[in-house]
Amino acid sequence: LCGEKVSALPKKKWTDIRKENIGFIFQNHQLLPYLKAGEQLTALLGTNPQEVKKLFKELSIDNIIDQYPAHLSGGERQRVAIARAFASNAKMILADEPTASLDSKRGRHAVEMIQMEVHKRKKAAIMVTHDERVLDLADKIYRMEDGQLTQIK
Repeated sequence: LCGEKVSALPKKKWTDIRKENIGFIFQNHQLLPYLKAGEQLTALLGTNPQEVKKLFKELSIDNIIDQYPAHLSGGERQRVAIARAFASNAKMILADEPTASLDSKRGRHAVEMIQMEVHKRKKAAIMVTHDERVLDLADKIYRMEDGQLTQIK
């Protein structure tokens, strides 16, 4: 991972490596219920509050920065999860169905932001999706069918 053979490292180091190198966008958000949306980034990642405001504005969720996850829609929770992955400043983003709880316009915008983040900051992103409406934004596309992985693009 990032030029380091991680299988030879003690498992205790794996957590640090994940924290430093991989940002996650989970399908089911994985937000902590007792932290407000903005705190998901400031408290957990130590992200500067100004950077959090900027990310939330880019994702059109600046109005929910002080809301708890229970008061957010599924789409808002998903965009907080995307902001958290970006704020981690990881070298690689793993996205599991990042458009699943977003309408088509916001889903496309979220994937455009992932694409922009990857290209602008020279990162890698691996996205699993059933949403074929965003495939044109991917640099490479693989299809998994009947246990076979095939490169399409």
